[in-house]
Amino acid sequence: MNYKKIVLFFIIFMCLLGVGSLLSNVQSREADQLLEAHGLSNNTRYIEVNRNETISDFLRYLDKYKNANIQLHLDNRYDNDQVLVWANHNVINLPTQNGRYFSPDDFEGQVSFAVLGPETKNVQITESQGNQYLIWNNDYYSVIGDLKHYHQMEQNKYYLSTGIDQPTAKNKLKDYRIVIDSSNKVIHEIAKHYHVKVNTPSFVKNHQIHRFSILKEIAIILLFWIFIVVCNGLLAFLSIQQLKKSHLRGRLSKNWIINRSVQLILLEGLISVGAYTFLRWRAFFSKPDHLIGLIILSFIIIMVSYLISIVYLWRKYINNAQFTS
Repeated sequence: MNYKKIVLFFIIFMCLLGVGSLLSNVQSREADQLLEAHGLSNNTRYIEVNRNETISDFLRYLDKYKNANIQLHLDNRYDNDQVLVWANHNVINLPTQNGRYFSPDDFEGQVSFAVLGPETKNVQITESQGNQYLIWNNDYYSVIGDLKHYHQMEQNKYYLSTGIDQPTAKNKLKDYRIVIDSSNKVIHEIAKHYHVKVNTPSFVKNHQIHRFSILKEIAIILLFWIFIVVCNGLLAFLSIQQLKKSHLRGRLSKNWIINRSVQLILLEGLISVGAYTFLRWRAFFSKPDHLIGLIILSFIIIMVSYLISIVYLWRKYINNAQFTS
């Protein structure tokens, strides 16, 4: 294999890495948005209710929305590190270093549980018989998980489950900012019931501003694919140049082209596998199956662009050979 082909294979490999890296950037940005929201999606809004109504009463009111998916984060106005969590369905999990995040069963019983941020400080933590407990308002809450360290997420937060019959639900609604993740219809109905204004969290605003930024990544991925197509056209051209030097004709030239093409496509398949392995090792992917699909699509482009080029150039070579003979 001459150095020209080595350079072209290297360019193809780098293009595959570029394609995968752009996907990683997009998925990392999506993951950051969820982390910044502390496990809430971009449908999230918040309301502020200045009433002496308890959280338990509020949750009873939400029972009418059993067919709607609702997740709440109640941010304590006086303890900035405390967040109460409730949902009537599976919550969006925050990644834990130890233990687990909340499940729907944690909101149904009479006992509240705690999940700690990686640097929870402004609350009392104690251990007893190998179990960890958080102490708040003279109540003990069993710690079921510790969150992983991510710089996008506030590190000092601690999360408590709440439910209609749980001690955390005895607190007044006016002492919390109510962050709601649900459909727009449900959120506005709740706000109308309490005669309050619906507000948009900052992370949602940022997402709305940058929601079209993915178009830049798509354009660059298309550019990488163009480079891949050009490189495979040049590889096909180099193969035909080698065929000309061999002076093969007829079936022999056809067999030579088939053998070289199979070898080259297999080699590019190995390059694709190598790029995938390197990317999984070095880059972040929240959805690895998307990377698999993107690499497979890139390999199809590699294969098709080479086959089209080699067939076109080989036919041209055959026609020229017949003409000169």
